[in-house]
Amino acid sequence: TVYVIPMLNPDGVINGNYRCSLAGVDLNRVWVSPKKDLHPTVYHAKQLIRSLGRRGEEIVGVIDLHGHSKKFNTFMYGCSHPT
Repeated sequence: TVYVIPMLNPDGVINGNYRCSLAGVDLNRVWVSPKKDLHPTVYHAKQLIRSLGRRGEEIVGVIDLHGHSKKFNTFMYGCSHPT
């Protein structure tokens, strides 16, 4: 099964902010501890990922596609994952 979350920053993007929400928060920096009232899209996306794991669905990967202020063309960043 593939789950697609089309956009986690609709309120910011509609106003020309690629990383920051209307609350002025860089949503790329709140994944560790998102707050439901300040970062609702990140909070609920993280809850979805957790619920899939609790249901026993294997999560093979999560891909975050977005633009970058200084990188061009195609690029990829990765995060370390404790084993």
